Amino acid sequence: MTSNSPHAPVSGSVVWREKPYVIPAAIYRTATIVVIAIFALFAEMWLGAALTIFYGLPIYLWTLFAFTLIWALSLLDLLLYWAKNTYELRENGLEVRRGIIRLNSFVVTPSGFGDLMLYQSLGGRIFGYGDLTVNSQGEQETKLTLMRSPFEAAEVIRGVMGKPAVRLEAWS
Repeated sequence: MTSNSPHAPVSGSVVWREKPYVIPAAIYRTATIVVIAIFALFAEMWLGAALTIFYGLPIYLWTLFAFTLIWALSLLDLLLYWAKNTYELRENGLEVRRGIIRLNSFVVTPSGFGDLMLYQSLGGRIFGYGDLTVNSQGEQETKLTLMRSPFEAAEVIRGVMGKPAVRLEAWS
């Protein structure tokens, strides 16, 4: 059974807890912005526009300022994504919490677990991260993005969520 309630009960001891692994994405974004900034600065120098004064500063300084701002906003976006998402696996369910001010919680219990898909890009293979998609029997997809060591995480999730839920009752 899958629940979208922020107060969905998930008890049991914590088997595994993870936050998105944003460090490789930060490195990738930083490298991309630096390479594009270098090309832009070389293009400005080649065209002879780098030293043109615009609002009291040379164009190349405005270019550096723009790329620094883009880089800072890009890293802020990753930091917020990291702060907003928590993945927690307990003995009796997988809980995905999203939000900082307003919290949304998605719970997939073992009885509602359908299957688990893993996606890993080339960068993910190099840096050791990937995305997991948990499908419930109610056809709801819950994505766990930027997971560190996704194959190990998938094994742990399958180990807990793949167990059949059996309830024993006393006979009277």
